[in-house]
Amino acid sequence: MVTMPPSPAWFSSTRATFVGAATESVVAQLASGATREGWLVEPEQHDEWTSSVEALKHELAADAWPAEGQQGGAAKAETVDTLRAALAQAGLESFRHVILEYNMRRRGLRVDCVLLGEGIIAVIEFKRSRPSAADRDQVMNYAVNLCEFHAETQRALDQGAILVPIVVATQQDTPLRLGQAFHAAPWSRVLQAPLEGSARDLAQALRHALALRPSSATPVTIDRDTWLAAKFSPSSTILDAAISLYGAHDVSAISEHAAPIEVLEACATEAMAQIEDALQTGQRRIVFVSGAPGAGKTLVGLKLAFSAQLREQSVFVTGNAPLVDVLCHALQGSYKRASRRAGISGYAKEQARHVLGNATFKIVKAHNYLGDRGRHLDTAQERVVIFDEAQRTYEKGRTVLRQRLANHEADLILESLEQSFPGGTVVVALLGHNQAINSGERGAVAWLEAAARRHWQFAIGEETLALTELASHSHHGTHALRRSLQRGHLAHSLRYYRNASVERWAHAVLENQPTTARKIAAELDAHGHTVYLTRSLAHAKRWAQERRVGAERAGVIASAQGRRLSAVGIHVQYKPDISDWMLTPSGDVRSSNMLETAQNQYQIQGLELDHTIVCWDLDLRRSPQGWQAFKMQGTTWKCDKAQDIARNGYLVLLTRARKGMILVVPEGDEGDPTRPPGAYGELAAYLRACGAEEGGP
Repeated sequence: MVTMPPSPAWFSSTRATFVGAATESVVAQLASGATREGWLVEPEQHDEWTSSVEALKHELAADAWPAEGQQGGAAKAETVDTLRAALAQAGLESFRHVILEYNMRRRGLRVDCVLLGEGIIAVIEFKRSRPSAADRDQVMNYAVNLCEFHAETQRALDQGAILVPIVVATQQDTPLRLGQAFHAAPWSRVLQAPLEGSARDLAQALRHALALRPSSATPVTIDRDTWLAAKFSPSSTILDAAISLYGAHDVSAISEHAAPIEVLEACATEAMAQIEDALQTGQRRIVFVSGAPGAGKTLVGLKLAFSAQLREQSVFVTGNAPLVDVLCHALQGSYKRASRRAGISGYAKEQARHVLGNATFKIVKAHNYLGDRGRHLDTAQERVVIFDEAQRTYEKGRTVLRQRLANHEADLILESLEQSFPGGTVVVALLGHNQAINSGERGAVAWLEAAARRHWQFAIGEETLALTELASHSHHGTHALRRSLQRGHLAHSLRYYRNASVERWAHAVLENQPTTARKIAAELDAHGHTVYLTRSLAHAKRWAQERRVGAERAGVIASAQGRRLSAVGIHVQYKPDISDWMLTPSGDVRSSNMLETAQNQYQIQGLELDHTIVCWDLDLRRSPQGWQAFKMQGTTWKCDKAQDIARNGYLVLLTRARKGMILVVPEGDEGDPTRPPGAYGELAAYLRACGAEEGGP
């Protein structure tokens, strides 16, 4: 049985029903819709709804009362006079339906009001004060999103309808503005600038909107139920823009690699074959792609998401929110550069601002999917969910977005897909190993267990099954639901050529193998890629400033638990915006190149810099038994049992540099019990034993 998604609007009705309803009844339905979705309705919002509803009823009633034959009733005489006056000036009978608080699920936007009429869609945003430039941008963005993403709106526009944005000031006078120019293609049916005015001007604005309809054709009919149930998916031009941008982006972590790309191509081709087979045969299947950090899993996933075969029915979901932010901003930067040159994908240069927010529609943060089981996505279409960092799903009982999970997240994801689709459905699980940096994560095994419990086929390679995280579940290799993969594991890093050896060095350091680490460090030294160590942050900054050239990126990174680094000027609890940090140029105080702020392992995972300053605190320190993890509780360090998570966090930090890395171990302070010099000294001595070279050029 296919479960129908909830209505995307908190209120919808015919115009006549809306006009005849009591304001309190409409507002109560709006509040009920908000409550169902977990919204807290403030008194100010309630008042704004009341004001908006009254304004709409006042204007739309102009033709509703006589047209429906409703005479007299309980309405006040002055209301009847207002309605008759409006009808005498011009009819609004073409507006047939009222939709309030419409949720654009994919875009995370909620529209105050949509009026559907004969050959017209009006998008109205109510503001208490005089409309600002941001308010105009907001309602225009709503209009453009409907044009680009909403299937029934696209159909209506293709058949001659127009789309008119309107801003209404409900509690303050504002000049009436009634433009009539439309955008250039592909938004030639969308008014170029919003109509705007006070509440008393709404009728005139609506009449003006109706007059903008072309007179050469019969107005297209727009059915309310069809419009509400329509798919919310991108137009072909926005798809072309996204794909073009993907080919032009310059995100450091997934840019052109020195290593051959054939391995990725082979992996993506085999995964695509599994996906197409499952969809064609109506099977439910999980396709596993695994790999070490930097091996190219994300690149494979994006390649699949933007492929010609899947771009209409797939979505790329990732738990790595910072990567999404940086990727989106970098794609936008690519568009701006392309726009200055010659435009892109059929959009005029002046339309770039709106395209920027839409062209990355394929990339979704995991909580937008997992938080309320996919209601933010168009589950009627997206049969292929490409899940990056799939090992990040949480275990049963973990609180996610203020709700305790009733089951493991992997099971909940499969369950939601089963309810949405009766036939073929695929999850591509991109698994990173040795990357658990959050407590409560179920890990890679969650997907194998969920597949077995819910009878999903799973395609997985021998190398993936042999990973440490799955070694105790080798019986899945002979499971009846298993399909074999030959190229499902990406064993080698595709990052900058030095990184493969740096990753080996980092693993040896964190696995208490100083002899092995020292040998690898010697190999790095021989090729001019020494790992440096210093006890001075100031020295490390000079090192980075001297090494960085041109557009190269340098930055300070540290563990999120390194709370006592604040004593040397590194405040790990402050989280600078990752997109600005990664992408703004030198001279901008937000830039990583300024070396003033630090990112932690959660923010920097999946991203890279050319030169890194890795600050090491006592949250991971040396003991006679090897590594020992600690967390600051109050004013003291307390032993932390989650040693693997702490080590994996430092593994992320030690593998972010493409060209050079310097480690900073503070000196400590005899007068501060949270910064014992001896503990810092032991840590520095161990890193030197692992081949880190003191000083640096």
